[in-house]
Amino acid sequence: MSDEIDTDAVPSTVLSGIRATGRLHFGNFMGAVRHFVEYQKPGIRSMYFIADLHTLTTLRDPEELRSNVLEITKDYLAAGLDPDQSVIYAQSSVPEIMELSLLLSMLQPVGQLQAIPTFKDKVRKQPNDVNLGLLSYPVLMAADILGPRATLVPVGEDQRPNVELARNLAERFNNRFGKLFTLPEMLLEMVKVPGLDGEKMGKSEADNAINLDAPIEDIRKRYLRLGITDPERIRASDPGDPFNRCRAVYPLHEMITLGEHDSREIATACQNATIGCVECKNRLVESIAVLIEPFQERRRELASQDALVREVLHEGGKKARQIITETTAIVRDKMGIVIY
Repeated sequence: MSDEIDTDAVPSTVLSGIRATGRLHFGNFMGAVRHFVEYQKPGIRSMYFIADLHTLTTLRDPEELRSNVLEITKDYLAAGLDPDQSVIYAQSSVPEIMELSLLLSMLQPVGQLQAIPTFKDKVRKQPNDVNLGLLSYPVLMAADILGPRATLVPVGEDQRPNVELARNLAERFNNRFGKLFTLPEMLLEMVKVPGLDGEKMGKSEADNAINLDAPIEDIRKRYLRLGITDPERIRASDPGDPFNRCRAVYPLHEMITLGEHDSREIATACQNATIGCVECKNRLVESIAVLIEPFQERRRELASQDALVREVLHEGGKKARQIITETTAIVRDKMGIVIY
């Protein structure tokens, strides 16, 4: 086997994954998956996976995990990911990722893993339920990234330390065993979508997120009941401050309401008290509907097509495995491991 790989021959590769803890929500759709679709273009190899192995660190129900993988894949497809243009796969379909994770772990100091903020937070919140998978999570994530030699990794801010660790591992490997990995660049989540409470929308917070399959009128009711606006605007005649005090509703208007980012029409009306919070919320829900109703229509068509989804994952897994197997074999060889 050759000692080196022609890194110049490796195509630009965009890679991202989502844990299989539940269906995608509107924040995932706006902050991540919509942008995944934009990378489906000639000259870019786009790879998107469902991180079922990562999910095992917290999810205990195997049937729920299996179901989530299929349902998230349907969400991917309904959002516009095309298996003819992107490699869509389950993480566990590529056992070489697990092997690569073990090999990379031989280069990873434990102290650095223990210092990662997300791990420290888990320890603080659940000190009696900290498994080895949580500690080694960033090494497995490094294998996800370095296996296909990803060049661009779109992630949320909370994943920045993990991608930095992957870059450090790549550099450590290159320095010790010879150049193999191009250091992956980070593309921080382009849109931080506010949830109903003004915090980042997350699927673990039941009253924070908007489900993509929710009927529009249910979404309207949730925003009217829970959507945070300017707390100092007590009466409709009070002028509001949409930029500094409205944490949930107006920031989303700026992201999705056509023309608002340029015209500031709604913001000006709020400041002049010519629009009330109820009308503002109703207009936001109409903007949400424009975005998700086409998704919902496609998603309904996929609802009963489990066989098709399994085929997409099977073919995607084969493609991903072919790519990642090459990298793992070179890493194994450079580290002195021989399969006799």
